[in-house]
This record gives sequence, structure tokens and C-alpha cells, in this order.
Amino acid sequence: MKKDLSRIFFRYVFEFAAAGFAGWLYEVATVWVMYRYFENRGMLHLPIVPIYSVGAFILLALLRKKRHPVFIFFFAMAVTTVFELGASYLLEFIFHEQFWTYENWYFSILDRSSLISSAIFGILAVGYFYLLHPLSGKLSEKLPKWFCAAAGTAVSAVILGDMVISFAEHLKK
Repeated sequence: MKKDLSRIFFRYVFEFAAAGFAGWLYEVATVWVMYRYFENRGMLHLPIVPIYSVGAFILLALLRKKRHPVFIFFFAMAVTTVFELGASYLLEFIFHEQFWTYENWYFSILDRSSLISSAIFGILAVGYFYLLHPLSGKLSEKLPKWFCAAAGTAVSAVILGDMVISFAEHLKK
């Protein structure tokens, strides 16, 4: 059976937006619980933190077949810890700005990651593989092909536009 590119495109745009939004919710909730104030987290204007989306896609590329949730949890803990450490240095190098710190967290790793956050990323990864990824597959199959193409194009244009604007603003600092 031939794969329908508009449905595949929709599926990954949907997952990118949803994983990034879930990351934004987690970040905002963490600041609220720890410090009792709202902070719009992330570097975009949209309520999307792309590092969560990229992390989800890295895990998807590494775990192509369905795995046991416990395996996904521990595998994701390891991969996301390494990814978060590397991303923190890369983003700081590019933008000359530190976007996050774990200096007040227990089990901090170089103040750029934490075993606690890694465990939370493991939980999020299980949710991604057992909820979000299957949901995007079902949605992409059920929605009309024209809608998948239009929605995928519109949402990706909005996200890419926000990235260009936001990255330019951060580079000016």
C-alpha cells in the first residue's frame, strides 16, 4: 500500500505541536509548583517548547517498534538526559543565553539536567508512545486527505514563522 504523504505530514506536524505543547505545560506547571508564579516558558511566542518535540522525534527514530513501557521509560531517561545536556550547551553557544538551569534541583547534573526531570521525561515518553503517537495515526487515517494537507501546512507555517521571529529576537540579545 502506498503511503499518503499528506497524512504522514499531518501526523508529524500534529505530534510536533502536541509534544511541544505538552512540554510547555510541564515547564509552566513546574515553575508554578516550585515558585508560585506563572512564567511563559520556552523561546517561542507560541505555547510550544520545541526541544520536547525534537526529543520525542529522536526517541521515535531510535524506537521504531513497540516496546514495553518500562523499557521506554528507562531508555528515554538516558537518551533525554544526554540530549538535554547537549542541547543546553548548543543553545547557549548559538544564542549566548542559558535557557534553563537545575541549580536548585536535587540530583542535578551539571545544573543543566536532573535525574528528576529525566524521570519526568521518561513518563512523558511513555505517554508519547502509548497515547500521542497512536492518536496521531488514528486522526491522520480518519480525517480527509485535503484537511490533513491544509492543516499540516497551516500549522507548520505558523510554527516555522514563530521560530524565525523568536530566533531572530534571541540572536539580537
